[in-house]
Amino acid sequence: MIIDAHVHLGEDVVFDEENREEELVRYYNEFQIDGGIIQPFIPRPYLLEHVKIHDRIAAFCKSMAPRKHFFGMASINPHFFPQDYDKEAFRCVKELGFVAIKITPIAHACHPSSQDAYHVYEVCRELKVPLMIHTGNGIPFADPTSVYQGAKDHPDVTVILAHAGSESFHQQARLLAKKLENVFLEPSWCGTNAVKHMIREVGCGKILFSSDNLDQIPVELAKYRQIIRNEDDLENVMWRNANRIFRLGL
Repeated sequence: MIIDAHVHLGEDVVFDEENREEELVRYYNEFQIDGGIIQPFIPRPYLLEHVKIHDRIAAFCKSMAPRKHFFGMASINPHFFPQDYDKEAFRCVKELGFVAIKITPIAHACHPSSQDAYHVYEVCRELKVPLMIHTGNGIPFADPTSVYQGAKDHPDVTVILAHAGSESFHQQARLLAKKLENVFLEPSWCGTNAVKHMIREVGCGKILFSSDNLDQIPVELAKYRQIIRNEDDLENVMWRNANRIFRLGL
């Protein structure tokens, strides 16, 4: 089985990207991926736009069951009024069945250890869902070391470093995952050598397969199949870790 821990749907007004439902289905069928955790691209900074894309993700996930195992991840601007943030976060998890929440520092203009970010940690704690934080492009906020204090102060919240710092900051991401039990690595866009170091230092139990970009799927698949020779370790990275961390029940 293969579960993609990081995939997008919708339109992105920051990076001018777009993924449509039919594209997701085509790529996942072509590369025999069994499902994924779908999050929005970055919508316009209005609550209504967040509600619309979350509803679209929920409808797609429902339409694909039981052929594919798709689950939603909420991405809400941390600078919304707390009552608005809470209402949408609780709706996504409690009503739509979403399994995680995302902060994208480069797009949300949110330092991951700031006051507004701490509110997101507290929401994740109350809802008992992991928090994924984009790392890599977009320093200084997206430097993995910016996550340290927030993750350290919320040891009961699972924190996933999206892109694991990318090529430029994977060492910092590894150090966080090694030091803090609640920090996990999602190394999309990291090269094979960087992932080898991650495996050596934190083990395959802390690494999640993901693509982020649909065109990146064959590259990410080849990367793990090349460097992980133990079948049990490969299964952990490709789906078991996601199943456990996001409580997917697969």
